[in-house]
Amino acid sequence: MVAEHGFPEPGSKPLPNGLPLLAVSAKWHQFPNQFEWLLAHGFAMEYTPNRKDLSLLLDHTRPYLERGVSVRHHGFVPGFEIGNANGRKAEIAMQLHFRILDAIQGIGEQVITFHVGLTRLAKIDSERVKDNLGRLVEYAGTRGITINLENLKNGIASNPETIKEWADASGSMITLDIGHAVSCEWRRVNCVSVPEIIDLFEDRLNEVHLYEQETDRHLAPENMDILGPIIDRLMMTKCHWWTIELEDRDEILNTRRLVSKYVEARKN
Repeated sequence: MVAEHGFPEPGSKPLPNGLPLLAVSAKWHQFPNQFEWLLAHGFAMEYTPNRKDLSLLLDHTRPYLERGVSVRHHGFVPGFEIGNANGRKAEIAMQLHFRILDAIQGIGEQVITFHVGLTRLAKIDSERVKDNLGRLVEYAGTRGITINLENLKNGIASNPETIKEWADASGSMITLDIGHAVSCEWRRVNCVSVPEIIDLFEDRLNEVHLYEQETDRHLAPENMDILGPIIDRLMMTKCHWWTIELEDRDEILNTRRLVSKYVEARKN
């Protein structure tokens, strides 16, 4: 089923012409208002659980799964680095990530986005990232869960070549955060476009975080000057899940309107 905005309704499969599902971020502490709002406006959900109380995950998502909302998961746990150069701290982080995987098993789409390098003061060991991310991928695989690794705006994970190296070594998939890619210093210094980053990621690209750029917050597009060429390249991939990572509801709706209008024009 297709809604007036041109994208599939949550709960339906992607359209044969490749249109994605559009999701909205919903964090555990926004329950239930944000959840009800995205349901009313026909969005899928990317849910961020409370690491201190993972039992809330089922209670928060089940009513919406039962009402046809497609749900994926966002493992945002700053302070817990699986690639920490301090082996003890890395293993503490691993055990938390294992618990998150256990908590999401069987709930919604079995896909979760994890991160490396959220903790700016933590020294990251690249080889430990590969080893530990590989452990997580293996563990998740036995439970039917796919792990995506997200690129960041700053630090070691802002280099898309590093993200690709880690993903290839571990077997993970990738979530492309467009705002991070647009805004990162690595891209500007190396004169690389975001469509070129998509070229690099394409064989592992499994999700997109959709907004225009990041300063001290995520910024919404006012037109398609920046996002347009990126959307053109994304439409050539098999990536069918795009999460609008914005907080302001008017900005969320306007982003959907802009993207929908742009995609419809490209189809005709």
